[in-house]
Amino acid sequence: MSVARIAARAEDGFNAAVVRVLSRRGYTPRVVAYPSYGTVDRVRVRARVLLTAPDAPTPGSVARRGWRNLFSAELPGAVVRVRTAPGADGEEVLVARTDRSGYLDAPVDLALEPGWQDLYLSVDGGDADVPAPVQVVAPTATHGIVSDIDDTVLVTMVPRPHVAAWNFLVRSEQRRKPVPGMPELYGRLRDTHPDAPVFYLSTGAWNTASALSRFLHRVGLPQGSLLLTDLGPTGTALLRSGREHKAATLRRLAEELPHLTWILVGDDGQHDPQVYETFAAEHPGRVAAIAVRELSVPEQVAQNGLPGPTPATRRAVGELDRSAVVTAHAPDGAALARQLQDAGVIG
Repeated sequence: MSVARIAARAEDGFNAAVVRVLSRRGYTPRVVAYPSYGTVDRVRVRARVLLTAPDAPTPGSVARRGWRNLFSAELPGAVVRVRTAPGADGEEVLVARTDRSGYLDAPVDLALEPGWQDLYLSVDGGDADVPAPVQVVAPTATHGIVSDIDDTVLVTMVPRPHVAAWNFLVRSEQRRKPVPGMPELYGRLRDTHPDAPVFYLSTGAWNTASALSRFLHRVGLPQGSLLLTDLGPTGTALLRSGREHKAATLRRLAEELPHLTWILVGDDGQHDPQVYETFAAEHPGRVAAIAVRELSVPEQVAQNGLPGPTPATRRAVGELDRSAVVTAHAPDGAALARQLQDAGVIG
């Protein structure tokens, strides 16, 4: 048996023990719904079921220190019911169980109007009628925006790694700052393409989703679907590959939303340029522009131990510059906006 499989079984055993202990103490299932997406005839429902104390607030409903977001008691095999409206007024359109980590990610064939819509989730033995926001993409939309989060729109890797860790684990989320100019850039992208859905694609953990949603709203970034990941063992690997998560998610978006041309935004601290360059090569004519935020020297050192982008990142950016895809790279949102305006991507 592989080490990864052993780790996954150990995690499952630990989670099962936690569930038994907390259930005996009166903890009940609570649903955390994540902003998802879909089309006018099929949407994805994304959520997680956790065990919480009966008198505890709904998970994710209040701001907490970052380290608290990393600890949760997920409930595998929980029965989740999806309705079109609260209570008896809503048609039940899905009954499904959460996976081994308490997640639900399920397609639902359902006719909905374009725009942000709510479905309602209930879990047997616990929460009822929890709103689950879904971004329904209009069939007339022509563009979609995919954005990384850390160091692209949210300042994360400040010059000293221990300060970055302090910011994430201890500092109040109210004090976290956007990358300069990025809210304005995204506002201009939406002004130019008002029907464009927005997707925030990150290797961050789902535990941080509620805090990220509050951050996006607070700094004026557009509401979007969150596409995060779970950090634990999979049974085939000890840790999930962040690069593969982004690549696979982009491919699925392209398959599910074939009428969209994509505007991709990331940074050059890790692997965004490589992922985006590969995606553009695999989907000719489907990428309108790629914007890469250039990290400062201290940020690069904190990210990868080098004073600049890795050789693989430099090669990817070079390939993009030589391709037919509009490519912008600059240290902040204002400079990126000027380049994209010059290229006719934004007005």
